[in-house]
Amino acid sequence: MEEDLKRRIKHVILAFSIIVGVFIFGIFGYMIIEKWDIVDALFMTAMTLSTVGYGLPKPLDYDGYLFTTILILIGISSYLYAIGVITSFFLDGDLRKYMKWKRMMKMINKMEGHCIVMGGSEIGKYVIRQLANRKYPFVFVTPTSSRVDEVKRIISDIMNEENFMYVVGDAMDEQTLLKAGISKASTLVVTLSDDSLNVYVSLMARNMNKGLKIISEADNVTAIKRLRYAGVDNVLSATEIVGSRIASLVLNPALQSFMDIIHQSNNIHLKMEEILVNVKSPLTGKTLKEAQIREKTGLLVVAIQSGTDFKFNPASDTVINPGDILVVIESSENQSKKLREIAEG
Repeated sequence: MEEDLKRRIKHVILAFSIIVGVFIFGIFGYMIIEKWDIVDALFMTAMTLSTVGYGLPKPLDYDGYLFTTILILIGISSYLYAIGVITSFFLDGDLRKYMKWKRMMKMINKMEGHCIVMGGSEIGKYVIRQLANRKYPFVFVTPTSSRVDEVKRIISDIMNEENFMYVVGDAMDEQTLLKAGISKASTLVVTLSDDSLNVYVSLMARNMNKGLKIISEADNVTAIKRLRYAGVDNVLSATEIVGSRIASLVLNPALQSFMDIIHQSNNIHLKMEEILVNVKSPLTGKTLKEAQIREKTGLLVVAIQSGTDFKFNPASDTVINPGDILVVIESSENQSKKLREIAEG
């Protein structure tokens, strides 16, 4: 879409350039052929091209009449071409599309800490819907505009089209990632159809943003090691995930049903959240018992991450330190919002 708009704009600029070029051609033609000054040449050119039909500023000789005839033919052809291009540009809504695209690019340039989702596979579409549902800022990157329309339909019930940020471009081109704000993004999700492309994009993205968290899909289990070498932080294989889920349904059906409720429930609002504890938070230095998180917010703390260490099912005397991440389960909308405000201090 971006390239198509630029091409249409170039055609409009070319149309204006041709008209200006014909005008200059007429002025210099009369100055050279008829030896007129610039004022007379300008008046004659304007009169000829506009087909107004005033009297001649000075008599023309044979070469002058011949040049005027040629200028009229060229002028009419140029006008017809320019009118067609410009009319098409406005009637097709290209100007509106271009202004909308420019506004979107400005919004993307202002984004920080967002997620870039590259690729329009079914997994990528699911990721986008989840991000949109949680109102997490993201930019969708795809090589084809048709994928953009597909994603718009998928998230139309939970996100306004004006808030949907996307970039259409070649995944192998650094400019595509730059337009998506790779330098200020916090996460890149790569869901391209080819594992080799996932590896290449991951290498390129890691070089462009050293602190970026990269999550990649792997179609083939054998590609996991290559993606790890490419600097991918988390590699997910659809084969392994589906196999694990099926095994869980066989071995632990009740547990799997519970996890399905957490991730997929529509009637029961049950989801997991991460809450970062700020150094200024009143929670700092308190035990879980003293913090009374469940009593104040109704949230269940299932784990605490301190650096790289995880404490699952922490005891009531576990001390909350600044920088800790509380992993909680909420059973109703916006329960975690209250705790997040407390944790930020």
